[in-house]
This record gives sequence, structure tokens and C-alpha cells, in this order.
Amino acid sequence: MSSPRIVITGMGLACALGHDLETITQKLNTQTHGFSHRKEYSGFKGSRISIGTEIPDFDTSSRYAEDWTSPNGHCLNKENLKALNPHCFYAYHAVTQALAHAQLSSLELGDETGLFTASAGSATNLRYNLNCLHERGVGRSSPHGVINSVVGTLSYNLSALFSITGAGCGFASACASSAHALGFAMDQIELGRQQRMIVVGAEDGDLDTILPFGSMHALSTSTDPDTASLPFDRRRNGFVGSGGASALVIESLESATARGAPILTELLGWGQGSDGHKPAKPHPEGIGLCQAMTLALKDADLTPTAIDHINAHATGTAIGDIVEAKAIHRIFKGHAGLSTASTKALTGHSLSMAGTLEISLEVLAQQAGFTPGTANLEEIDPNCACIHLPKDNALTRANIVMSNSSGFGGANVSIIFKHWSAE
Repeated sequence: MSSPRIVITGMGLACALGHDLETITQKLNTQTHGFSHRKEYSGFKGSRISIGTEIPDFDTSSRYAEDWTSPNGHCLNKENLKALNPHCFYAYHAVTQALAHAQLSSLELGDETGLFTASAGSATNLRYNLNCLHERGVGRSSPHGVINSVVGTLSYNLSALFSITGAGCGFASACASSAHALGFAMDQIELGRQQRMIVVGAEDGDLDTILPFGSMHALSTSTDPDTASLPFDRRRNGFVGSGGASALVIESLESATARGAPILTELLGWGQGSDGHKPAKPHPEGIGLCQAMTLALKDADLTPTAIDHINAHATGTAIGDIVEAKAIHRIFKGHAGLSTASTKALTGHSLSMAGTLEISLEVLAQQAGFTPGTANLEEIDPNCACIHLPKDNALTRANIVMSNSSGFGGANVSIIFKHWSAE
């Protein structure tokens, strides 16, 4: 019995580039970044960080969720909102958009649909709730203090809001989290356990989420938004942190065809591998990423020369970009037609949601008929020059794309997908 083919039928986004697919595609096509000066960063004690991102047309700055606003409004009641944090609020928008894109109503979900999510929880809510606990005591702290802050908050809030009763799980493998969620969601469909899956990555992207990386010297200290995020460039000195939400609806081709759903791309295979090295540094030879890419090719039954383009994890850190370039060269050596780029030059690094966000961006580019380059790549690091790194977008579509994601602890995921053309 052959395995079911798996396709993406819907996408929803709320990220540094915008909250509607048309605007995001346009910014991706014109290489318009989403960075700006953030006074709360530069004014923080001991901070050298001044550039960050925000989600256009959303306001989650109030301590009280009932005061939050979104571009299209929402029908969440006060009790719903008390259980949320900013990234759940963004994700509600993204999932609503993805379901509409996939031409699915909430009444069609139920136990035929599963939900896999990825986030690091809400550091701001956790800090606030713990401070209240210590200052006021157990009896005077919020009963919502756990459910609106811990890592699982995204999974159980979305499941409740959209009445999803199929498989449910939250993933936490640092910056590989949403890629892991998507890979295991593919397995759910391949094994016949679910007809469709909703996969969501989301992060608050606020000061409490981002600035701790400054203590690791991982954040860009540039004061110029135009040159703050420079993957693969010798001038890079760290990443720009970002947040938001990205949602994908994936389902079996049989299910999508039966209901006349729009088909955006076909998911061909995925792989994962671990470095087994250090908690915060990749293996110098990128062995986990090499394994992930190799297994993804095997799962998709493809040779390296079948890949047209790689969306690299490259965040703009000194070590990570070099290790990834070497790993790609090792697996794809001799493949002259392969291009590699990092869309983080425009979006920044969205941590747990990076995998699903970047796959979404590549699918949008496929739909529009271009292939992203790495914006602002003026001086390629000689240590990364072993792979082809175009700066400008190509005016042709990449048919088969691989997306890489890597996280702390040496977690690595590669996912391969193919532009859909009617058969």
C-alpha cells in the first residue's frame, strides 16, 4: 500500500513583514525588511541592542488582553482572552487566516484534524505571574497564571478555540520546534492517523523573549535597521529577534482533492538529526544538519541534484552560518545549479516559528514565480563562499525547495517540498 501524498492547502501569517499574504509576498519580492528601532531595547539596563521588529497593525502592549487589538478584529470573549498571551493572539489570527485560505470551516475540523504547535511559552506572562505569586501569595495570584504562560499554552488554547479533537501536541526543540511539528504532522497523515493537520509556530517576540539572547552575545548590535540582519555576510554580528505566528494546513492529497481545496505545494519528505555536541553551539562539522538533509532526501526519494533551492537556517551568527554553509557543501557538493538563501535577512529570527514561517515564505515565492535571495548580502564571508549565495531574488520559480532549521542542543530538521502544478 503506497503512502498518501501530502499537500499544503492553507497558510496564515502574522510576522514582521505583515499579516496578509499579498503584502508579505510583495515585501519578500522587493526585499523590504521588517526592522525598526526599539526604544525598550536600547533603554534597557546594559543593553547594546537597539533593532527589533513588531507585528504591523497588532497591539498587544497592554497588560490586559481585553485591550489588545488586531487588524481584522476578533470574536474572542473576555474569558478566552484571559488564557492567552501575545503569541496565542497572533496565532488565533494566523489559524483563522489559514483555515479560510484552505476553504475550511471550523465545523469541518473535529477529530479528523490534528493540531501540532511550537512555541517557547510566554516569558513576559511567566515573569509577571511569578512576581505576583511571590508578592501577593498563592491565594491572590491569577488562576490563569499557568495556562497563559507555560510552553504548552499555544497547543491547548488553539485546540479549545477551534474545537479540534484530533491529535494534539506542543513541540519545544528551540529554533527547530515548528519544523519538528511539521515533520511529525506529516507522519500523522502518512500513517493514516489524521486526514489533515494544522501546524502552528508562534512567539511573543517581545523584550523578555528576545533580550536574553543578548546575554549570549547572539543578537545584532547594529544601529542601522538596513544592515542589522546579515546572514552569510562577513559584517554580521548576530541576529535580529522577531515574533508573531505562522500556520499551515496540511492534508492528504485525497482529502484535498475530494473537497476541491486549493493546493499550494506538495510536501515530499523530511529528516532530523542531532549534533550531540554542546547546548548552545553547533557541531563544527554540522553532523546533525548533514544527517537531517540526508534523511530528508531519502524520505523524499530524491538525489541532491533534484533540489533547486535551500532556505537556510542562517541567522547571522558568527559560527552558525559557517557551519551550515559547510554542511550544505558537504551534501550538495558539485550541484552547480543549487542556490541557497536566508529570508531572515528580512524577517529576523523568529525562534520556534522559524521553520513554518520560512516554508510559508518560500511557498509564497513559488506561487508568485520568484526565488528569494539573501537581501543586503554585499560581502560574502569567505568561509561561506563554498556554496552559491545569490543576493538578489531570481526571477524564476524554484520547483523543489529544502528548508533547514536548527536549534539549541543540536536539533536539526530539513523539509523538502515541491511547487504544485495541476496533474
